[in-house]
Amino acid sequence: MHYILMGDVVSSKDYDSQTLQKQLDNITESCNNALRDDLLSPYTITLGDEFQGIPNSLLTAIRTLFYYEEECLRQNLNFKLHYVVHYGKIETEINPEIAYEMMGPGLTQARELLGSKKRDRKRFQFLLDNTVLTQQLNRLFEVMDSIIRSWKMDDYQLILDMINNDNNAEVGEKHGKNRDQIWKRRKTLMVHEYNLIKESIVTSTEHL
Repeated sequence: MHYILMGDVVSSKDYDSQTLQKQLDNITESCNNALRDDLLSPYTITLGDEFQGIPNSLLTAIRTLFYYEEECLRQNLNFKLHYVVHYGKIETEINPEIAYEMMGPGLTQARELLGSKKRDRKRFQFLLDNTVLTQQLNRLFEVMDSIIRSWKMDDYQLILDMINNDNNAEVGEKHGKNRDQIWKRRKTLMVHEYNLIKESIVTSTEHL
């Protein structure tokens, strides 16, 4: 049994395929470099707009989701990703070099979830062996996604700096604003709430 993470681009047909694939390649390579020691099989583009990999733990899967989301801010990408995290069986050997040529019901079920065409499908979907944990993570990520979806591209760099720095004066100096202006933007953009949810999710999974 392993944690399986798959993802794809929401409404990928709305974007130029070559540009989209290059952007997805860039953030996937960046994530693999950042989490290299914690991946049993690195995140690999399986189709032009899809990727999959095998993290070594639920915490690594969670860290992956936040990495991709915040890297999209860093690179000013105008698309959103849809993710599935599933705990399931892989019957073949884990390929430590590339996430290809692996089979098992866990991978099949994860792909079925990823490919679901339900109108109300969520951007973040968990299907774990613990029903309560599955429900909690699905709920928390749904709330977090509502915050992320309210952000505009023009604010991405400011938001990223606020996520990573609680000092309003320092963030303001970087963006040509005063401390009070940053405080107001932080409040309006719900960056504090985003960080609270993030910390709660990480804390609840780091010892599992």
